[in-house]
Formats: sequence, structure tokens, C-alpha cells
Amino acid sequence: MGLKAYLNDIVEAVVTTAKGMRITARYGVDPKEEVTLQYPEERWELPERYRGFLHNDILKCTACTMCVKVCPVDCISLESVRGADKKMVLASYDINIGRCMFCGLCVEVCPVKSLTHTSGYEKASADRGELILHFIHEDAAEVKARVARQVAEAAAKAAEAAKAADAAKAADAAKAPAAAPQAAKEGKPE
Repeated sequence: MGLKAYLNDIVEAVVTTAKGMRITARYGVDPKEEVTLQYPEERWELPERYRGFLHNDILKCTACTMCVKVCPVDCISLESVRGADKKMVLASYDINIGRCMFCGLCVEVCPVKSLTHTSGYEKASADRGELILHFIHEDAAEVKARVARQVAEAAAKAAEAAKAADAAKAADAAKAPAAAPQAAKEGKPE
């Protein structure tokens, strides 16, 4: 490497540094270009399809478990029991946003669209337990016990209705043979 190549390298370094500093100076001096945002007081305007925290509308949720099956990091957990009307009833629905990677697969697969992304992104915490979102505030054991009582009551009503129907059939069957001989007597010529 000669003196000429050495000087060319120095000139090239000065030229590229000057180009970079020109861009930096333009952004640093231009009052129209706002780069810094005073965060707690000012917030970025989020895009329309921003994928923030997850929210489940438990009134619409059918407990199909599709979101649990599709989640690649297993951050969604739910428990459900079959109710008296043969539909699934949610006993608990939790999302661990500390594990969630906000991929949106669970939202895409939800058949009733009860699971959605919100625009929330602030959830600083010193305890990991605070990062678990509980959507059903009643204890799962209490929900299961309540649903079991409802199922038992429905079964008792169904058994009572079946017993009444059997009694009505037996009464109709008892009346039918007694009426048949009388009809036979009336139909015979004497």
C-alpha cells in the first residue's frame, strides 16, 4: 500500500463522514422534524391494526379451545364444563401476557371473534403474577359446582317429566283395554 492509496482512504473517510454529518445536522436543526416524543405526556398514534394486549369477551366465548390449541407459546389457559343445556361453560380463562408474543394466531382462529387485540401496551410490573390476565373473576371450583348443581336440577326435572309421561301412558293404556270390550259389545248384533 502506497502513499497515494493511504491518502485516498483518508479523503474517502472525510467525505463519507461529511455526508453523514450533513444528514445528522439537517435532522437536528430542522424544527419541522420531530424525533423525540415526551413519552408519558405524549403518546404515539398507534396503527389501526396494532396487536396489543389480548382481550376475550367471555359473554361471546364458546369455550371451543381453538385459541389454546393454536397458541405456539401456551400462554392461554382455559377450563370449561358442560352445562345443563349441553353447551360449554367457561370456568376460567387466563392469558399470560408475559409469555405472549402477540402473533395474532389465536385471534385469527377464534370462530366467534370473542378474542381480540387491544391497543394497550403498558403493563410494567415487578411481579410476574401481575402479567396474568384473568377474565373470569369467580373461582373455577365455584363455577364448576354451580354448573353441576344446574345440571343436577335439569336432570331431576327431566326425570320428573319422564315419570309423569310414563304415568300418563299407563293411564291411557289402562283406559284403552276397558273401552275396547265395550266397543266390541256395541258393535255385535244381538
